[in-house]
Amino acid sequence: MKTGKKTILYRLFKIGKIPKAMRPGLESEGVLVCDEGIGGWIIMKDFRAPGKRSKYRMTGFSGFLAITRKRIIAYAYGRRMINVAFEDARIYALNVKLLNPNRIECAFESSTFHRDWSGRITVRFNTPKAAEFFGVFNKMVAEQKG
Repeated sequence: MKTGKKTILYRLFKIGKIPKAMRPGLESEGVLVCDEGIGGWIIMKDFRAPGKRSKYRMTGFSGFLAITRKRIIAYAYGRRMINVAFEDARIYALNVKLLNPNRIECAFESSTFHRDWSGRITVRFNTPKAAEFFGVFNKMVAEQKG
């Protein structure tokens, strides 16, 4: 199995690892594809939240991305970035693109998930499993549509 390069923070400090307390829950949901210790970028455009404003901000991260039979979930530096069930209508608000075989992007309007936020958030993940994530995500969304 091809694992790909992990971030230096993951290799040294395990930053970007799935928390031990979360792993059993994900496994019980049936993990379809997962990668941890992956790097990427969070891009915020015209972002506003209580106490935060940013016209444009781009921040690198170490985190994980997983798709189970129930949801897509992603964390960056131990903070939840994406956690949407496939049965939740907001799943259609995620714009998922395969940028290249090693990079997948999830973009969304922040107000869809937080009433008092506004602006566009894009999360780009660098993983050799990008094409697999893209295919599994689209398959699960299509199954949900029925």
